[in-house]
Amino acid sequence: MTKLKTRIATTTLALLAGAGASFAQAPAFVDVSGKTMVPGFNVTADDLESMHVYNAAGQKIGEIEDVVGSDKATPTGVAIDFERDANLGREHRVVALDKIKQDGLRLVVDIDTAAAAQLPVYDD
Repeated sequence: MTKLKTRIATTTLALLAGAGASFAQAPAFVDVSGKTMVPGFNVTADDLESMHVYNAAGQKIGEIEDVVGSDKATPTGVAIDFERDANLGREHRVVALDKIKQDGLRLVVDIDTAAAAQLPVYDD
């Protein structure tokens, strides 16, 4: 092999190895089956979807778009559609179930703009 071919092959392998690492870091979420019970909430995934979500100050910040998990039977989080005026971004972001608190009939997530920006994006 010539030096140029060797350099191209080495560069290509390095790029592919780096791309594989970045793909591995992105969590894969699937929409959980609607009849699946959501642990800690004693309701089905269908029951949680479209529920309003509030911040710790009691302001509505969005609603649950989907219950998501590693497979259709294992809920691990919810994809929240944030309100425009909440300034938490427009993408659906995944919040882990253990970060959501139930306060009576309200679901509460204590989150700010910086924390929301770090959450995984859910693209259904």
